[in-house]
Amino acid sequence: MHQLRLGLVCISEVLKNSRKVAFKTMTRKQYLSMPRERALQILSARTLHNASTIRCDILPHLSAVGISHYRVSSSMFPLVTDKTLGLCYDDLPDMQLIRDNLAAAGQFARVNNISISCHPDQYNVLASYSEDVVINSINELNHQSNVLDMMGLPQDLSSSMCLHLNASPKFKIEDCLGYRQRFIDNLARCNDGVRARLVLENEDKGFWNCDNLYAFFHDVRPLVFDNLHNACNPSEYVEDVYAIMFSSTWRQHRPIFHWSEGIDGTSKHARRASHIPEIVKNNGDICTWEVELKDKDYAILEILEKFS
Repeated sequence: MHQLRLGLVCISEVLKNSRKVAFKTMTRKQYLSMPRERALQILSARTLHNASTIRCDILPHLSAVGISHYRVSSSMFPLVTDKTLGLCYDDLPDMQLIRDNLAAAGQFARVNNISISCHPDQYNVLASYSEDVVINSINELNHQSNVLDMMGLPQDLSSSMCLHLNASPKFKIEDCLGYRQRFIDNLARCNDGVRARLVLENEDKGFWNCDNLYAFFHDVRPLVFDNLHNACNPSEYVEDVYAIMFSSTWRQHRPIFHWSEGIDGTSKHARRASHIPEIVKNNGDICTWEVELKDKDYAILEILEKFS
């Protein structure tokens, strides 16, 4: 029987409940409510806390319990990509310590065979008609890739960045070709890390279901299969077919896919798995599954126990 490679998304519920482990954030309003120097000190301390949490808490926990993949939180650096604040990494007084913690986290992950990914938020739309949206998206994607670089991770699909296309369900064929070209053109404006790491995921609604995503983008970027999105926005074939089709786009790299159960036929994530998912069992030897159930590592550990 093959070993399942399952992935935790962002924060550990086990550590949150047992040791109050959590990330820290800072709102724009909070930042602007105090003198800049003081705001930068607080923002820097919270970012250092987040990097240290990954290094000292989350990754050692995953190694101890047999979870072999981790999706880094996209908000580990609060506010740093807010253009209106004019921030850069070196503005943070603790930036060298932040870099040191991230580098150590990446080294720990490599030594303990824990793969790393990230998933920039849905507001990043490379093919938008709005140049402002495109510029903000490029800025955010470059930042997310920089974080993976700070962790010392390769600029390839072994540290992938997953993105939604976010498009209207009313596209005509000529619209799709134009969308594809805008995406390609704007991806070329991103940094090397983004271009090497970016992968695309099927949507839970709209045009970009598995069939359409594969038809227009399988030769552009590797594709991420999300079983719950496919259930909500179905394509022609059974889900195992898409797991194989999408896997082929990753070539020599192990694909990182998403799995969850929905609630009452919706895309809302259930807390735990009601059964050992067949799609995960059937494809456990070819891909890694990021588990998007709400109970996070509690749910993952249940699946691993049932599977063993």
